[in-house]
Amino acid sequence: MRDIRSALIKTSPAMLTAWGLLWASRLLSPIRLDTPFATALVWLTNSADVIGTSILGLGLVALLILRAPLARRRCLQDLAIHVCAVGLLLGGGALANEYLLKPSLAVPRPNVARLAAEDALGMTAEQFYDSMTKEERRQYLGHVLTDAADPTIPLTNEVRAHWIHEAGFSLPSGHAFSAMLLATYFLAMGTAVATRRRQWFFYLLPPWSVFIGWSRVALCVHRPEDVILGGLIGLLLGAVAFALARRCLHRE
Repeated sequence: MRDIRSALIKTSPAMLTAWGLLWASRLLSPIRLDTPFATALVWLTNSADVIGTSILGLGLVALLILRAPLARRRCLQDLAIHVCAVGLLLGGGALANEYLLKPSLAVPRPNVARLAAEDALGMTAEQFYDSMTKEERRQYLGHVLTDAADPTIPLTNEVRAHWIHEAGFSLPSGHAFSAMLLATYFLAMGTAVATRRRQWFFYLLPPWSVFIGWSRVALCVHRPEDVILGGLIGLLLGAVAFALARRCLHRE
């Protein structure tokens, strides 16, 4: 449909710029992970986890469906379409990434590789992934990072907890995927249906998605190529989700 193409064309400069800025994560200098700034990055990156994206997504849907006085039935229909479109592509993509793509590529996380290189892990990164389940890896990381009398890498409590939780493989980045998908979907939808007064809010999403990608690299839980690939997949699936939802909304 013409309005789908028009919204995606209007959205593409902002989203392609955001994805291009993910490449700049290659230029980021290492940061100390025992500072308040590192803790703030954990809070930021958590906005793109399951709970964070759920809360943000519902808030953005509310901005869309409350754009004008609508009958309750129409509001519920719009809500169902947005939730299904985003949930299908975001949830399905995240599951495929976690259980199919990441294990098939089997790239260790940079923090795990760093711990192994500094003899803090007690084994190679490959042995760490091959010998344990994900939950067992979390328990082992908890022992390595919490019980050490003289930690090899100084971390704040928040960064330490984040490292322990992120015990899966690295490539592609699930957080970058989720952030770029949400940004693409809601910016395109906001461009198509939101009032001019509200559209400015949706243009905050591309910078947010960039900062999510950068935070993953800064926290040493992903490499630049992880966020670049994850962001690209998110951008593409966000456009697909928008097209599907927009067609359904037009059929009402």
